Amino acid sequence: MDKQTLNLVVTWIIVIIVAITVFWYAFGNSPTFEQSLIVFMLGLFSTFGKEYYSFKQNTILSFNKVSNDISHIKRDISEIRMGITEIKEILKK
Repeated sequence: MDKQTLNLVVTWIIVIIVAITVFWYAFGNSPTFEQSLIVFMLGLFSTFGKEYYSFKQNTILSFNKVSNDISHIKRDISEIRMGITEIKEILKK
């Protein structure tokens, strides 16, 4: 099982636990409001933490792609400048 599938399974387990706790609290004979709130907040923070990590990884990959593209553009510009310099020297003769 890869990491992404494992994260998805854990997220769904947390969502199910939170839903059970919310329904349990709503229909009585349940944990206190604070205990239910703690379970809800843990689920919420866990989900947001995973989303933040995924966003961070995607941002790093995107930045690396842009950085690579900029390097290619710089190289192309330097080649164009060298070509222009050669053309100017030929035209001076």
